[in-house]
Amino acid sequence: MSRTLYREVYEALRSSIESGELAVGERLPRDSELMERFDVGAITVKRALTLLRDEGYLSRRPRHGTFVVSREGGEAPPPAPRPGDQLIGCVLTDFDDTFGTRMLAGLIDAAQPDTSLVVRRSLGDGAREDTMVRALAAAGARAIILQPSSSEFVPPAVLELITRGFPVVILDRVYDGLPVSSVCSDNVTAGRVATDYLFSLGHERLGLISSDSEVSTVRDRRAGFVAAHAHHHVPHDPANEFRATRSTVPGSYATPDDDVRALTGYLAERRDLQGVVVTEYHLAVLVLEAARELGIRMPEDLSIVCFDHPGQFFDRGRFEFTHIEQDEAAMGHTAFELALDLTRDGSRVERVALDTRLVVGESTAPRRPA
Repeated sequence: MSRTLYREVYEALRSSIESGELAVGERLPRDSELMERFDVGAITVKRALTLLRDEGYLSRRPRHGTFVVSREGGEAPPPAPRPGDQLIGCVLTDFDDTFGTRMLAGLIDAAQPDTSLVVRRSLGDGAREDTMVRALAAAGARAIILQPSSSEFVPPAVLELITRGFPVVILDRVYDGLPVSSVCSDNVTAGRVATDYLFSLGHERLGLISSDSEVSTVRDRRAGFVAAHAHHHVPHDPANEFRATRSTVPGSYATPDDDVRALTGYLAERRDLQGVVVTEYHLAVLVLEAARELGIRMPEDLSIVCFDHPGQFFDRGRFEFTHIEQDEAAMGHTAFELALDLTRDGSRVERVALDTRLVVGESTAPRRPA
């Protein structure tokens, strides 16, 4: 009989959460109120709430109550911080050895003995991003570090937190027009440095290859590419830009083969290109594949500079692109320290742009005489 009762309480509360009647971030009524509402005992209510917590719908904050953290469940709530600890929430799109892993290491290394860092992955899903931010805030996070999937769409939860003066740090991106702190690389200068290097090798007809992504990093790298053309008094031809690759965009259904076919067409129509700037490593690998299909040799016929690169330590035979190296560890470390600072003074807004450096690899060479 008791099992039936606790399942009835569980299902009623779950239905209220999934319908939005109990909103994410809302505190549940006290246990005594739930006992009166469902006409059950304390043990029945406790079993129902425990099940909802285990399924990721609720999170209990000592001395504050039980809060709704997700309308869909399926994800365990963030662990409660130890007494006296500060909980810092972090939502990343994703990470791998090319970009993100070292940034995550910087975040972890910056965590202090009296802080708890909880990391979530959105996989580029804006709705999931919004849910995760709400869940972390409801779980008692003192600050949120967010690597957003878009620089144009701001999750409603983030807007609400910014409006309340809640400490938020945007990581590896910027939100133009919003009073919110951010930590990222100086991508405009980095884009210019990459392009300047190709010009210094004697290349003049340059292309730009990027993903179809609405993030400030891609936009800023393009701005640097265009600025370098102006600095060298070389006309910039927008027709030499290819911004339709999609396989590297989180949440896209496009495959690498789709992009290789598209890039093969792009390069075939622009045999006069002498160099290209590619805004991320994984795309550079696809460009290399497309070039080889056309018999274009790298770097003899085409020089490439990309952004980011996996470490060579365990695979010294891997082809190394000339690339822009970001200080990922410093990015993560700085973001965490800034988040902590904002918990003490949330009124200020600080935007940090970190230096990058050019690493010369095998994908670039001086222009050959005609």
